[in-house]
Amino acid sequence: MNEQPVLLITGASSGIGKACFDYLFSKGYKVYGTSRKPGDQNPYLLKMDVNNKKSIDAAIRHLINKEGRIDVLINNAGISVVGAAELTSEENARLQMETNFWGAVQVTHAVLPHMRKKQTGKIINVSSLAGLFAIPFQGFYTASKHALEGYSEALRMELKAMNIHVSLIEPGDFKTEISQNRILSNEREDKDYKKGLAAAMEIIVKGERKGDKAIKVAKLCQKIIQSKRPKLRYRIGKPLDLSAAVLKKILPQRLFEWLIMGHYQLNKAKKI
Repeated sequence: MNEQPVLLITGASSGIGKACFDYLFSKGYKVYGTSRKPGDQNPYLLKMDVNNKKSIDAAIRHLINKEGRIDVLINNAGISVVGAAELTSEENARLQMETNFWGAVQVTHAVLPHMRKKQTGKIINVSSLAGLFAIPFQGFYTASKHALEGYSEALRMELKAMNIHVSLIEPGDFKTEISQNRILSNEREDKDYKKGLAAAMEIIVKGERKGDKAIKVAKLCQKIIQSKRPKLRYRIGKPLDLSAAVLKKILPQRLFEWLIMGHYQLNKAKKI
């Protein structure tokens, strides 16, 4: 590619998205990020709500008018809804799926016509290890990442002949603002879930606070961008996180489930 690549990163105002935006910008890429509330201080941070098609179309149109192309799309925008699946409101469950899955789909579909016109491009979807196995009390987050995995796998095959590459990044726990910004969805306290949720939340928050630095994901994005033939899946995180993905493949489901429940201290959780 003779011209400087044009990158678009959704959810670039904090966390992994911001780390990718700052790092790739420092490496000389022409990087644009998106945020629902970007402010006026950075012309490279565009206003976009991934749950609003008009907002998406306006941001993509602005970027194409300015740069003429989008070479790399990094779908990073996402939220976390935590709570017992049964007690999660339909509103919060739909918001989880709309943001993490349909948001990525809508942005991708807005960008793809421009990539197909050039017959080249890269799409990097930020998934999670939760896209490979379920996490208790994050059922709808897990579902959104499982959906993103399946969509990306199919899309990769459909676009290969057009020289458009699709990859997934599957992070474990990383130190971001997700702990402060998550939605706790148990509107009704229930004795059957209360102790289990409290135990799981303690482990979830502890894992995030001790997680890896988001710059590692940014460096992985650069590696994918520079690769002529990027892989479908890239897992990243601490050894304990990554081992779970390996064990999921080789252990009987009952044993793997027991290990996951033990990690989140659910084997000892009784209703109170």
